[in-house]
Amino acid sequence: MNRPYEAGSSFGPAFYFLQADQRRALSAYYGYARAVDDIADGPGEPAVKAARLEAWRGALARIGSGAPAEDPLETELAWAMKYFPLGPEHFLPVLEGVTRDLAPEPFPAMPDLERYMYRVASVPGLACLAICRYEDEQARRLAEKMGYAVQLTNILRDVAEDHAAGRVYLPEEDLARFGCAPVDLGGFNYTPNFIELMKFEAGRARELYAGALALAAPGPKRRLLPALVMCALYRGLLGKMERGGFRVKEGRIRLNAAEKFIALLKAWRDYAEI
Repeated sequence: MNRPYEAGSSFGPAFYFLQADQRRALSAYYGYARAVDDIADGPGEPAVKAARLEAWRGALARIGSGAPAEDPLETELAWAMKYFPLGPEHFLPVLEGVTRDLAPEPFPAMPDLERYMYRVASVPGLACLAICRYEDEQARRLAEKMGYAVQLTNILRDVAEDHAAGRVYLPEEDLARFGCAPVDLGGFNYTPNFIELMKFEAGRARELYAGALALAAPGPKRRLLPALVMCALYRGLLGKMERGGFRVKEGRIRLNAAEKFIALLKAWRDYAEI
């Protein structure tokens, strides 16, 4: 493998805290998640994209059976599945989640959104913990909450971009509570109702981050450090949106180098407090 699949991503700093074999495995997994997400988000007719995603289902079955890989990413995934406890349960839910995006429907309430977020974010979190060899009875709940928190942060950052693509992820009951119509999520107008909605969802995300950290076990916490770094980076992104008054409609908000460094310091603080 030449260029790491995670190169240039928000997750990049977390990879520095992994051993070489873990870095290789997580890079392959990230490559898979990125590949199927790019299919769902990219151009093309829904039927064509659905066929391409279904082809990934066949590829996963082929890789799992030990059949020869057909491209470099499949080779890396086969290696990762051989040396780490990764199975269909770490891959297929992600595929199901992004397939849903081909024909997006509203999420009536938060539990409906959580079922989607579990597939596209919590399951990758479980894969990350498996690769990091983090074992604890609360690991599944930790990955679940951390996945929800990270994905909700993504949703808030991309709310206008998603609306332009015909997708509304925030629950209908939340929009109704704050008097927002889906159209209010797009454009460049920041109504007071929109800001209050964003504040509410940001508060929910912060509770999820705190809930995830509360589930971390002191014993194997060293193996959790990469996940703590990822968590801190996205908490930093959430904080930047909050400080900026949720001006998320002019372009994608990103952390600069100094802000990433501050996030790393906060990850170390979280690590010390477990």
